[in-house]
Amino acid sequence: MNFPLFVARRIRNTHETSFSKTVTYVGIGTVAMGVSIILIAFSILFGFKEAIQDKLTSFAGDIQVSQITGNHSLSDSPMRRNLAWEKAVLQNTAIDHIQAHLQKPGILVGDAGLAGIIIKGIGNDVPKDQLSKNMLSGQAQIHHPQDIILSNTLAKQLKVKLHSSLILYFLSNPERPRKVKITGIYETGLEELDKMFILADRSWVQKMNGWSADSIGTYEIFLKKSADLYQSADEIESSMPTEWRLETITELYPALFDWMMMLDRNIVIFITLLLVVASFNLIATLWVLIMERIPMVGLLKALGASHRQIRTIFWWNGFFILLRGLALGNVVAVVFCYLQSTYHFIPLDQESYYMSSVPIVWSMSTWVWVNIGTSLLVALIITLPTIFIKKIQAQEALQYKH
Repeated sequence: MNFPLFVARRIRNTHETSFSKTVTYVGIGTVAMGVSIILIAFSILFGFKEAIQDKLTSFAGDIQVSQITGNHSLSDSPMRRNLAWEKAVLQNTAIDHIQAHLQKPGILVGDAGLAGIIIKGIGNDVPKDQLSKNMLSGQAQIHHPQDIILSNTLAKQLKVKLHSSLILYFLSNPERPRKVKITGIYETGLEELDKMFILADRSWVQKMNGWSADSIGTYEIFLKKSADLYQSADEIESSMPTEWRLETITELYPALFDWMMMLDRNIVIFITLLLVVASFNLIATLWVLIMERIPMVGLLKALGASHRQIRTIFWWNGFFILLRGLALGNVVAVVFCYLQSTYHFIPLDQESYYMSSVPIVWSMSTWVWVNIGTSLLVALIITLPTIFIKKIQAQEALQYKH
């Protein structure tokens, strides 16, 4: 029989004073609050990062390959499409698909003025569901020349709506305006994309620029969820012709990824403070429980119990409080995350946060490691107040309440 565990269970089941009960509940509540906030914070952090990265990659891919050139404008330089290379790259199990596009700057004229834009020509190699997640209305694919998909930001700026007609000028050929029709309106929530890009038919944009059918501007490579971005980029780069260059999504949009790294640092500081507070509250709780049971400590010492056995008794008491706090904290976190992911009851300013509500991502491995890490840390910390037991003398302890 495990003597310390047996006594700790009996202590836990005995009637306690209202003060010690209150202190115990405070300890449980502190651990529960700390764990639930940590789990919720990780779920929101991963939600932000995944939502922003999904928006970016759905529009620009994980990796872009283009021609090496001295051209630093917003207009792509032509490169010849290499079908053999595409087929070879698709053999990589980390790659989901490849699509080709080209972009050219232009001016879009609407009922309420004009806007400088970038025309992105896309083709049938764009999966149907890729753009649909960002669509507000209309079609997620372009079926006819001179049909365009416009951002909601530009639609509001030009005061136009779905099926409206606009005049489009290519800067490379400004003397030939083209009439275009809005067949879809999208919104990523990322201002630097929404205020600039319109989507058009790739073949039509090639024709307007005098390019041949096999000339493109950029390859967009989309990776599978489990793929490592930088490892995949190295493998792709090693197979490329020497006149091509490769850029990852983190290199294309460094400001957004720097912002997400700043979020990581803030979360680490926040979680560290929470763990420190929870640990010291549990130390205080265990200290009070020891002080209330000094006569029992004296009796156990008089009966021959060792310092280690008595310390283990109170360590088990603290661990029981920790387990109850962990259980309650997990329940609170699960309920909050479920309600937020289902009903989106906490809104956000989309212009500042790139999304309309707080995102939630369920990561089972993160939840397991948070519980294991918290248990190990707090289990180590609660050994500190039990050191005081060595200083308690049996004779003085038996007369403590008198």
